[in-house]
Amino acid sequence: MAASVAATTQAARQMLKMMMLAKRFDSVTNKVNLISASAGVCRCEMTVEAEQTNMMGTLHGGFIATLVDSLTTVAIMTTPVGVPGVSVDLSVSYLKAAKIGEKITMDAEVTKVGKTLAFTTASLINENGDVIAQGKHIKHIAGKRLLLGEDSS
Repeated sequence: MAASVAATTQAARQMLKMMMLAKRFDSVTNKVNLISASAGVCRCEMTVEAEQTNMMGTLHGGFIATLVDSLTTVAIMTTPVGVPGVSVDLSVSYLKAAKIGEKITMDAEVTKVGKTLAFTTASLINENGDVIAQGKHIKHIAGKRLLLGEDSS
């Protein structure tokens, strides 16, 4: 039986929290709040802070790419694949700047899961509905397949 939206959201929050608390690069996402998750989809939000910006005071492109990477990975984890996979290709189109204090919403979605690859997309949107960035992420998936949030017994 598939996990409920609430159970999947809770499990995705735990996954994101583990990424943030680790003493690794993913911890830069520590200000991201996961709003909801369901099979193959996750939605997060955050407010841009100075530590996430470039010299011009806008959200750093590398930080945006990290968000695309991390959040599409969480979306993959909510599918029956249940593994984070390894990046094969990541692209980001930067469409509009986001300044300190702006609240942004991020949507990540798995568009296709094959035998060895998972294809995802992500959008970052400001409070006015303007798209800040769009990303595409392809990951090689292998290993144990377990739907995030389901009991493994």
